[in-house]
Amino acid sequence: MVGKASALSLLLLAAGVAGCSLGQEDTANGGLADTSWTVMTINGGGTIPGSEPTMRFRPEGIVSGTGGCNEYSATFHTDRDHISIGAFGSTKMQCEGAHDTQERAFFDALDRATTWRLAENGTLELTGVDRIEARPGVAASPSPAASGEGLAGTAWNLVELGPTADLAHLVPTIQFTTDGRVTGYSTCNTFSGTYTTDGPRLRLGPLAATEIGCPPPASVIEADYLAALETVSTWAIESDGRLLLGGGVPLRFSRR
Repeated sequence: MVGKASALSLLLLAAGVAGCSLGQEDTANGGLADTSWTVMTINGGGTIPGSEPTMRFRPEGIVSGTGGCNEYSATFHTDRDHISIGAFGSTKMQCEGAHDTQERAFFDALDRATTWRLAENGTLELTGVDRIEARPGVAASPSPAASGEGLAGTAWNLVELGPTADLAHLVPTIQFTTDGRVTGYSTCNTFSGTYTTDGPRLRLGPLAATEIGCPPPASVIEADYLAALETVSTWAIESDGRLLLGGGVPLRFSRR
């Protein structure tokens, strides 16, 4: 764990699923990849307006979003109409009352989901021990100033961690989405959270990471990378096109 605390048309969703229908094998996460959802109901109960949980299914097998209070990230895999959620992590902000109840129910339902279905009306249904129903799309994207104009929509591979470029042939990553989200791979685990910029200033987090154990050298590089991300305070595109994140430990990236 690190730290403490658009919308898709139904036509595009249908086309995305058509290439890998529920009656065919879907081992590459093709059925849900590149889709975003806002949760409408959890076990039949409506979600809190303005604090609805969200889900973003990414091609690399990561689902992330908010539970309405905390940010989360997990791995996912689909095969036909089956889905498995693994390696779940979230931030640890204190939630109160209905928000806490909703978030706990959502995290439990997502973690225990075993099947998925795209309904005729375009909604997504995740079922298992519990049931989640979600509509396509998430809240409107923030303005470019809030989401980091120049960073939004870019993806990078880490090439230098402080003074060293020796990463044991491992390739940690970072990606900045157009809706103010940051995600990445830290050699064993994935992480996600939010980011904002103000000129050259950059704020990451809070970040949430999955908690898969891994042996050295991956575990050492991962720990150093995640610790460095916690201290990031500036960003710049250098003359050679590389991204520099400044902070306690400088991080340099090449564009993916």
